[in-house]
Amino acid sequence: MTIRTLWALLFIMVLQGCSEAPGPKRLPEHVALDLFTAIYVEQDTNKALPLIDGDLLPLFHHYRLASQIQRQLFGLRLEQVEVELSSTDADFFRRRHQDMKVTIKLSGIKGDSVWQDLRQVQVEVIDNRWKVTKLINDPWLSNG
Repeated sequence: MTIRTLWALLFIMVLQGCSEAPGPKRLPEHVALDLFTAIYVEQDTNKALPLIDGDLLPLFHHYRLASQIQRQLFGLRLEQVEVELSSTDADFFRRRHQDMKVTIKLSGIKGDSVWQDLRQVQVEVIDNRWKVTKLINDPWLSNG
């Protein structure tokens, strides 16, 4: 092999190393935030449907209205809601996993009082896109 051929091969390998990594482009926490924003802030189930899959999809189709999804699936009906990311179990290395948990903080009006709550969802890669597949029961709930 000539020097020119070696340089060409080296250049091609460097270009391949700079290409985008395969996998979903959107971050899982953004998908979870978008889901809660669609249901609680915009009250638009049509925006929420592309963000979910698994057992949640038929439930969202069944309840149809954002208010019913809030009440029946999330167990929390709020008005004037602010949605923000609380935490995620993803760090630099776990982002390559196919599923993770995301915790969302909801602040809003429930009845006559200000209410804050944390909700956790499982987000999985399905068809090369992050989708919410499970609503996780409140791990912080205490009857004691």
